[in-house]
Amino acid sequence: MFMISREAMSRIMSLKDKLGDPPKTADCINDVENMIATKESILARAEWGSCCGNICGLAPRLEHEIQMLHTILGHLKDDDEKAVTVLDEYITFMQEGYTPEPDHW
Repeated sequence: MFMISREAMSRIMSLKDKLGDPPKTADCINDVENMIATKESILARAEWGSCCGNICGLAPRLEHEIQMLHTILGHLKDDDEKAVTVLDEYITFMQEGYTPEPDHW
């Protein structure tokens, strides 16, 4: 299982609250684009060190996350309901595959 900061998980969860509010759609799009950029950067680093890229399936997992985020981004521009559905799937995926960082860090 991978680790995620509480801040990052909170950012993902806050997207769901923003999705139902049309004036916040631009913020949602920006947030998802930033998440994609972050995941792509991590993926590039994982693939760069080919000896490490597939430890615990890191590269394929990141590719799947990026694909889900691109799907959410596409739906944000035309169908909020589908965006919410894929976002729910993404949240479940993240909760199942990541554990929050410990409080004592």
